[in-house]
Amino acid sequence: MSGNRIDISQEAFLWRAALDHFGHAGLYQIVIELWQGAGPPARPTVEYLDEDEVGPVVINLLKIAQVEVDGVVPLGEDSSNRVTLYSRHAQHLVDGLLERMPANMLTRQMRTARVSNDLGV
Repeated sequence: MSGNRIDISQEAFLWRAALDHFGHAGLYQIVIELWQGAGPPARPTVEYLDEDEVGPVVINLLKIAQVEVDGVVPLGEDSSNRVTLYSRHAQHLVDGLLERMPANMLTRQMRTARVSNDLGV
């Protein structure tokens, strides 16, 4: 994955749209598949997703998937409404969701990131 980041508001929209499109079980399966292919982080840089950004269902789904794929960040600052992710994993998940979502459900910024990822720029 090339690492073209979308901003947090776009990322939050992507997670909510993916949940609506794939449903809970479908999104969970996609997250597991993507996370298993992410590999170990090169650096221990972390990011946070909060419930007020992506909703409680996505936070819960990510926390369960994180345990299943052994992606829990040691000493992460998680609370019941926040999940801590390694930046590499967060980027890999977002890139994978961008790839799997129908283009007509993505914003212009997301489609641009998707095309950039496809072209490797």
